Amino acid sequence: MKIIYLLLVLLFLSACRTNERDLPQGIEIIPIEYENATKDAVSFLEKIEIVPLETNDSSVISYHAKAIYDKEMDMYALYFKDQIVYTFSGDGTYIGNSKKMKGKGPKEYYMALDIQFNPYLNGIDLLNPYGTIYTYSPTFELIAKRKYQQEFPINKFIALDSVNYLFTYPNMWTNQEISFENIETHQKVNTTYQGTIGSNTMSKSCFYKRGTGFDFVPFSLNYYLYQIDKQKKELLPVAYLDFGKAEIKSENLPGLATGQRTKDNAKMRTISKELQERYQYLYNSDEIIPEIKFFNKDYVYVFMVKTAMPGRTFLYNRKTQKGFLLKDGIPFDMFFCFDIVDNILLSLCPPYEICRFVDRRFMSAKEIHKMEQLKEEDNPVIIKYHLK
Repeated sequence: MKIIYLLLVLLFLSACRTNERDLPQGIEIIPIEYENATKDAVSFLEKIEIVPLETNDSSVISYHAKAIYDKEMDMYALYFKDQIVYTFSGDGTYIGNSKKMKGKGPKEYYMALDIQFNPYLNGIDLLNPYGTIYTYSPTFELIAKRKYQQEFPINKFIALDSVNYLFTYPNMWTNQEISFENIETHQKVNTTYQGTIGSNTMSKSCFYKRGTGFDFVPFSLNYYLYQIDKQKKELLPVAYLDFGKAEIKSENLPGLATGQRTKDNAKMRTISKELQERYQYLYNSDEIIPEIKFFNKDYVYVFMVKTAMPGRTFLYNRKTQKGFLLKDGIPFDMFFCFDIVDNILLSLCPPYEICRFVDRRFMSAKEIHKMEQLKEEDNPVIIKYHLK
């Protein structure tokens, strides 16, 4: 009876905690550990592999702005601040780059805000801010050039099928809205999400394709994780990152987290100032901020930072409901990741730093040999952390 009573009390307290946040019914609560590091990586890690990206005269790359991978195409794409895109096969073989297509010709793009794989056209989408989506083959021949229509500037996108896309607005323009659009009929549906506290983020993506489904992770300081219902054109909140006492409360912060729909220049200037005020406050604060986050049906990944301290990695197994924290070299330092494919976390690490971000106990002799052959001037290396 005592055990039953204790369980009832715990369930009651958990329900109260959920209700205090006014979370949606049935949402999964992910308890985040940010202090006590996991002592041994054996508890969550199966093995580590590396994929050196081929280095040659055409493929030499340096600092990248975004890395993506598509399982169906078994291909990596790297996007740079100069808006050049490079493609590599799953084994690291160089495929091509977009230099020949950057220009003002009829088949060329002048500017690209974002890139995404388009498995429906077997290519790569480049988002032009002036209403055009260019789709190129992996070797950068033009496949399609199509128009979209949006009332505000946009910054991120993904193809939901061959004609339907999803777009995000920067926080400046709307209060937490994303837009579904059929780029043939130009029918649009805006839908909202919640929970944005600030604009601090290191994430390069907010949309992730998972098999036939899609996830949305707000491109901001936000503790919610969403799935996309492309039929109903809605966002379904499926998980909440519970930081406990370290959770940042919006009401305790100066400035604004998001904008609002307005075309009044004076109001826009005020919003911009307020957004910047909050950003600077968070940037200089001593808060723990989840900078990179993504998930799939089995795992949740969070990379969190705190002012003047190294980043911390938190991994959560949704099946076993167990979490694991990597902090200050315990059990080892994991380089921050950009995606997860099945049970494999993907990271892109400079070759001269890779020894710091692996644990040789989980690497075969072949993988160690590949690592020891790397040169400082080589291209970045994909690290594949296989989770249990």
